[in-house]
Amino acid sequence: MRHAESDDHAALSLAPEPRDETIAAADANPRTARTGVGPAPEVASAADGTPGPARRRRPAWLLPTLLVLCAGLGFAGWRYADPVMAALGLSPAPTAQPAARDGATDAPADADAVTLDAEGRKRLGLGFGRAEIRRIVRSVNGPGMVAFDERRVTHLKPRTQGRVLSLSVQPGDRVEAGQTLATLDASSVLDARNGLAGARAGLGEAQATETVAETNLKRGIALLKFGGIAEAEVDRRRVERAKAQAAVQSAQSQVETFKAQYERLAPTADLASGTSAIVSPIGGVVTRADITLGEVVDTSRDAFTVADPSRILVLANLYGQDIDAVRAGAPALVTAPVSSHPRFEGRVSSVNAALDPATNTAPARIEMANPDDLLRANMFVTVAIQADLGRDGTTIPASAVQQTEGGPIAFVRTADDRFEKRDLRLGLQRADWVEVTAGLSEGETVATTGSFGLKAILLRSLLGATD
Repeated sequence: MRHAESDDHAALSLAPEPRDETIAAADANPRTARTGVGPAPEVASAADGTPGPARRRRPAWLLPTLLVLCAGLGFAGWRYADPVMAALGLSPAPTAQPAARDGATDAPADADAVTLDAEGRKRLGLGFGRAEIRRIVRSVNGPGMVAFDERRVTHLKPRTQGRVLSLSVQPGDRVEAGQTLATLDASSVLDARNGLAGARAGLGEAQATETVAETNLKRGIALLKFGGIAEAEVDRRRVERAKAQAAVQSAQSQVETFKAQYERLAPTADLASGTSAIVSPIGGVVTRADITLGEVVDTSRDAFTVADPSRILVLANLYGQDIDAVRAGAPALVTAPVSSHPRFEGRVSSVNAALDPATNTAPARIEMANPDDLLRANMFVTVAIQADLGRDGTTIPASAVQQTEGGPIAFVRTADDRFEKRDLRLGLQRADWVEVTAGLSEGETVATTGSFGLKAILLRSLLGATD
């Protein structure tokens, strides 16, 4: 019995397992087996176990489409909620308008005025100015350069040829009038001194001869009265006296000539014999020293240049129409890179009649004091010349002008709380004031500081009126 059960169990385990019909069909069709494309498999029904059709997957585009549709419905509800609710008689109650924050009143908008109470004026920080008549002066600005006044500069040459024995100064040193700058060993000084001595000796001899001739003439005249001498002898003595007088005059001329020559070569009395000196005739600053110790120099070249910097020149370059606007006597303000004294005042002394061919500009000469020698030659500065245009005009502070698309405007205070907009036509415009040729009258009050806030209030009210 046991042997029979074992045989049945072995036969059952060796029997082939049943295969799904779909799999069998796939095996029968090799193309379907390779590509995986074939009829949909049947699955067992959950209710009765019978096979049914396979469940399909949900399309991938379905969820995004639903999201877009929901968003569109939400936007339409927000956009058209009020019309729909109004059609249904369910319009929401109107909200209260917020109070004006800038102090503007609730009066109807005025295209040409702003009404502002005291609190609003304080919040804007309004400042005020007046339209006034003044001389129209244009500020001509440009570069300039400091220069020494050539009338206060001296170029010193050696008085005679010689070797430099000593140098007392160097560039940058301040000197006084009459100060010795250098000494020279000059043989011509000895010649001049010897010539002066000889001329003085000749003058003494001529004077002695004149004295003798004068005495002889007087004796002859006395003897002639008593007949002790002939009249011809008296005439001869007169001629001798005249010759002696002429000799004295000639000797005096020689003395003056040699004296001047000697003083020119040796102008100071404390110089050693045979030496010459270079002496400054003015007080100032040594700007150049072109000789060296031991060098043999002559009278053909400069040894020193001395300039007086107490008064200085500024040469300002004028362009185009500025040349005609600037006149002699116009005040000028010079700004220099000097920390302790950056601004200097002066006046235009002249404008050159010829243009510089390299820059096509005309230099204007500005003379000014130079305290403590702060301005130095060749220093670059900025110049502002006040050019009088020859007319009077109505002006207002520059901060009162506001720019709009229609042009410049200003706000005129017609009452304590009312500011009227005025269209302006401007003339000369400066950093501190502006000329008004039309739109304002002398004496009217305009808003300056905070006027931009008035413009903003006016524009906001106009935009609100057009909504």
